[in-house]
Amino acid sequence: MDNAKQGNVTLIFPAVDQLALDYLTAAQHRAESTLCAASVKSDLLASNGAEVLHLPSIYAEDFSHHFLNLLHTYPVRRLYSPVSSVYDFMQRFINTHQLQIEMVGQSPIRQQVQQHRQLMARASRLLEFVELCAAGKQALSLIEVAGVLRQVSLIYGESNDDKLAALMGIASTVVDGDVIEIGSLMGRSAFVLSYLAMKYNVGPLLTVDPWGREQAIQTDSTISFQALVDDWDFKVLSEGFYVNMVPFNRGQHAHLQLPSVAAFTEYANKRDFSSPSNASVNFSGKISLIHIDGNHDFARVQEDCAHWLTLLKPGAWLILDDYIWAHGDGPYRIGNQLLVDRAKDIALSFVCGKALFIQFS
Repeated sequence: MDNAKQGNVTLIFPAVDQLALDYLTAAQHRAESTLCAASVKSDLLASNGAEVLHLPSIYAEDFSHHFLNLLHTYPVRRLYSPVSSVYDFMQRFINTHQLQIEMVGQSPIRQQVQQHRQLMARASRLLEFVELCAAGKQALSLIEVAGVLRQVSLIYGESNDDKLAALMGIASTVVDGDVIEIGSLMGRSAFVLSYLAMKYNVGPLLTVDPWGREQAIQTDSTISFQALVDDWDFKVLSEGFYVNMVPFNRGQHAHLQLPSVAAFTEYANKRDFSSPSNASVNFSGKISLIHIDGNHDFARVQEDCAHWLTLLKPGAWLILDDYIWAHGDGPYRIGNQLLVDRAKDIALSFVCGKALFIQFS
């Protein structure tokens, strides 16, 4: 609050919801002077260390008096309002009183309209590619593509639009069987796999990730890249993964918090695993689609493929992520080996979104 008395200040009003807290946090990171105010009590910002001044409701007769008094104390030059009714009221108030205050961004309603239009345009651009990858089979609709993109935008991960579009497209061609993911991080691609397995009635999803520092360090990469592993809180990774998977908790997903080879031994010798909701999930032991995105060291990718690919069904798909990768060439070298050594078994292969897609005949 003290820094709000010096220099230009951004007033956050009403500072009562997550949007207000998000703006405050971002402003603090960029050393922007801020001041919080609200008409109703909310513990959200206070519990995060913010002091929140009281202002009357915008409909109160004395609002104008109190707001103008606040301007005499604090040099407010910008106003961020996450509530549409307050945003529109304050915009008129500023114009009426000819105040030298700039409203930050758009009205939340207009922002939502714009964001939705951008999402639909993004989905429309990808739909043709989704249909191409579906190879004449029933592809997702425009609304479904947009829905997937909307949900994955909430989940941290590096799977880009092109890779996701290819995944959405080939899903319609996947034979019945188990869907496997090696390396899940916080669930961005696992979420998509879960939805697609449900949409096309493919089979249950098994995700594998030990969420451990030792397994996460990629020794083939540079020392500076290896050091990034220490930025993660692995408890947050595992907890965040389960939170992100909740919307498609259909009782057909199990997770093994084990290194890849240990998980393979479990999978190869067992058919029933517990879902996050403790439901029993039955696997066939035959893989129809596998997404390998674990440790990218050459030896680790080699282990993943040497074990898991032995259980592929005819017609199964492999998605080898980061085939094109700036931090190492493990997936690239293994992918090239597969393309040569199993050329007679490959029905289709292509590279999209840094990933190598292979369908085995």
